[in-house]
Amino acid sequence: MATLLVIDDDRSASRTLMLAFEAHDHVVHTSATVDEGRKAWKQHAPDIILLDLMLPDGTGQELLEEATTEGYGGIVIMITGHQNLEKAISAMQAGAFDYIHKPLDIDELELAVNKALEHKSSKRNLALVADLNAIDTNDRIIGQSRAIVELHKQIGLVSRGKTNVLITGESGTGKELVARAIHRHSSPDEPFIPVNCSALAPTLLESELFGHEKGAFTGADRQKPGRMELAGAGTLFLDEIGDLDASLQVKLLRVVQEREYERVGGLKSLPFHARVVAATHRDIAAMIPSGRFREDLYFRLKVGHIDLPPLRERLDDLEPLIEHLMVKANRQLHREVKNVSKKVLNQLRNYSWPGNIRELENRIHVAVMTAPGDTLNLELLEDKPWKVHSEQSDLGSGETDNSSLFPWNQSLEQMEKQHIKRVLEGVRNNYGDACDVLGISRPTLRKKVRDYGLSNG
Repeated sequence: MATLLVIDDDRSASRTLMLAFEAHDHVVHTSATVDEGRKAWKQHAPDIILLDLMLPDGTGQELLEEATTEGYGGIVIMITGHQNLEKAISAMQAGAFDYIHKPLDIDELELAVNKALEHKSSKRNLALVADLNAIDTNDRIIGQSRAIVELHKQIGLVSRGKTNVLITGESGTGKELVARAIHRHSSPDEPFIPVNCSALAPTLLESELFGHEKGAFTGADRQKPGRMELAGAGTLFLDEIGDLDASLQVKLLRVVQEREYERVGGLKSLPFHARVVAATHRDIAAMIPSGRFREDLYFRLKVGHIDLPPLRERLDDLEPLIEHLMVKANRQLHREVKNVSKKVLNQLRNYSWPGNIRELENRIHVAVMTAPGDTLNLELLEDKPWKVHSEQSDLGSGETDNSSLFPWNQSLEQMEKQHIKRVLEGVRNNYGDACDVLGISRPTLRKKVRDYGLSNG
């Protein structure tokens, strides 16, 4: 049994909550204003407070901040009828445990209360910080689906400390955006230093990460600080960590364990103060048994873990994403394409989006660029290299039916060559976009292009 306090000026909603939680033997008190809520909070010392964001004489955020400062105690679950997700999450900075959107789902609210009660013994309110709009108006995390709401919560949780974080997810899901959001809410005044672990050969990457001393190798005519040094007390973002060479995995392990390193060719140990946020589209846990990724490094990086959902699992966010990307493309291309036909929306919803949001952005960019008027129509998204990908299998598996493209008597090598060629045509030979669609690194793509003689394709 627990004591709950509902602070909401919607008396019908308060009554519903009272009946629901009293049925589970909880004691429930209700208040309709900030002033009444303050008095009831002090008088009843509730375990859980269900606090509406907007009240007649003030805001729930103001009351929450007061309660945190004055030490009223209890675990707060915010309730809001407003669909501005960033505003609601920003209001959580004072220390709320969770928030629920109206209209209220009693089952969802009961689950949130049960989770809060499980955490009560730790006496720790978990802040939900995710004002992602402040990253960049062109690079926000867009959406209000349940998956994105949970993502906002996770970003807030890992932003509270400086523990290492591993971000996983398919290519194109926005891993760097999440890394930047974590940085902004943990050390915004410090540097954010990104490094792509698949973009350089191991020897070059080592120098880039650790820096080098003068004379360390041929051409090293001066001392150069590495990305670890440049990161200072901020964030070192290691993208595509799954492609990191085995020898560098050993050296990175020492950095995250001992918090120190040496420049290439140097003898002096330098302190490492930054937080490491790593990202990968690979299943690096599955790489551990074969020795392709170190288990000890994996667990050192995965102190905090965020797994990003693919676009096909958050199609409720597709329309706001399209609107956002159209605004971005219009600004970049000096166009005024404002409308999307229903046929286009239906086609985009039926597509599996293997390249996720980056693929969507590329498609919208090209469609806006080539639109003759102010509306995106179906034909603009039907160029041959892509049309086949948006046709769903009759089996309902969500996979593309390529039976007509890849005859049964073709070898796997021939099929791969044909597929890579088609993808390169579809992205107009943009290697970065092709890697996102194919799920491989740039060096791997370059090798396959060379091996298959596709350099001019």
